[in-house]
Amino acid sequence: MTPPAAVAAPTAGVAERHAVLVVAAVALVLSALVDPRGEFPVNDDWAYAHSVQWLLAEHRIRLSDWIAMNLLPQTLIGGAAAQIAGFSFSLLRHVTQLVSIAVAVLTLRWFLATGLTRRDALVATLTVVAMPCWLPLANSFMTDLYAMLFALPAATLFYRALRQPTPALIAVATVLAAIGMLQRQVVAVVPAAFLVAWLAANRRWRPATLATGVLPLTVVLAAELAYQTWLAHGPGVPEAQQYAHGRVLPALAKIARNEGGWYRNWAVSNLLSIFAYLGLFVAPWAMWRGVSLQRPARWGVVALAVGIAVAMALTGLWPPWREHHLIDAAGIGPFVLYDAQPRGLAPLDRSPGVLWRIAGVGAALGIAALCRTALVVLRGQAAGVARDAGERLFLLALVGAYLTPFVVTDYIDRYLLFVLPFVLALMAHGEPGSPSILVRGVALAWLGVALALGTMATHDYFAWNRARWDAIHAAEGLGATPATLDGGFEYNAYHRFESRPHERRPGKSWWWVQDDRYVVAFSIVPGYVERAQFPVRRWLPRTPPVVRLLERAPRP
Repeated sequence: MTPPAAVAAPTAGVAERHAVLVVAAVALVLSALVDPRGEFPVNDDWAYAHSVQWLLAEHRIRLSDWIAMNLLPQTLIGGAAAQIAGFSFSLLRHVTQLVSIAVAVLTLRWFLATGLTRRDALVATLTVVAMPCWLPLANSFMTDLYAMLFALPAATLFYRALRQPTPALIAVATVLAAIGMLQRQVVAVVPAAFLVAWLAANRRWRPATLATGVLPLTVVLAAELAYQTWLAHGPGVPEAQQYAHGRVLPALAKIARNEGGWYRNWAVSNLLSIFAYLGLFVAPWAMWRGVSLQRPARWGVVALAVGIAVAMALTGLWPPWREHHLIDAAGIGPFVLYDAQPRGLAPLDRSPGVLWRIAGVGAALGIAALCRTALVVLRGQAAGVARDAGERLFLLALVGAYLTPFVVTDYIDRYLLFVLPFVLALMAHGEPGSPSILVRGVALAWLGVALALGTMATHDYFAWNRARWDAIHAAEGLGATPATLDGGFEYNAYHRFESRPHERRPGKSWWWVQDDRYVVAFSIVPGYVERAQFPVRRWLPRTPPVVRLLERAPRP
């Protein structure tokens, strides 16, 4: 009989040699398993779809007031596809699926550029894809993956330029970062991190040295300034973008004076929950990499992980740590229907459950590993930045610059996908471990379970949304219109947000409902009678089993 190791080694070798094909195939197969069929918007992508529709109709860039990001490349990509094949939400979803495959490959290339072996780079890439927000974002017209499409290659080239500062390398990286900035403003952290790392690693600040560090960020900020000027003198700067741009500095002032006696605690809670979520997402990578070879450090990480897990058990603070986000205890959300978010009338089980408790134990290990990484990296920086040409500082500055605004203001869980490849690379720069075959097997099993559960949860998200839109179409058959139907956030926002003014009526759902004679909900709510129900073809037990069409009961 052939020994197991003799069988496993050639298989692993094939996967490593064809790592690009593996990650592309995984991204493609997962999207197919999700079954994201349906001619409807999800989450916020109705607003981004509006920009594509306006581009086709008006031949100009125009952004909804709901949009806080720049969205220029995404609108042009979606518009080009719609010009060829005709506008549809399904088409925009397919475009994003292709983008997700490209981002998966670019993530692999990023890890290879940071010095990881092909095997480690493959595992790190699968860790990013296994992040629960990946599949909902990869099967919608949301903006996050489009930002990564430009940020990852820009970061890869800037990282290489720290050791090999060729003008062509820095120029291409700068162009990619500028395009990324025009997609989503957070991409500016990439050239900003390069500036910090470059100047710190090259202490003799000659004019050429200064220009090399400063010019990329200057070009990127100039692109942003030019775009904002064009918006201000053309279609207008969106309300949400004005709010986002003017939010960070006032938030810092609120922390300084501890506004309301609670704002500092709010910022601390943001920091802790961000750290906790990152611990959950990096858990399989932490297992795969192993813990420090030095025994005191190894037992210190284990003890800290046990302490964090015990604290979760005693306080009941199991993941997910924030309600009404993409990652929900009941699956993938948000569940923005009449009786769900925020009324809480629907019978959705949001208790931790055994799976979330297991996830919490893994998160505890991930959090402890992140703490150890921070200690090792900061100690290394104190010993001298130039020893690694500023590579660790580049990663540290990028992660810190990206997360700080969310700590002082607020964040949504899906925002952490962008920074995850950089956090994993930073962990790889920590102390090397010596994981056993068993531990690495557990890491791969964790990845497999995470991918499977994420696929099933995202499948169910689209399943109940299909049932919801079947109910909406049934209501329209009864004579309902956007003025008389509460079909949930995406429906009413898509049809009514652009009306002026943005009216919110007392007693109605916050998503601009004028009259809720008809309601789409998960349950029968007081004052309404059921007109029809639509089963949800679900895979997970905590997904709502049915969506109902309700009509206001006649008054006696």
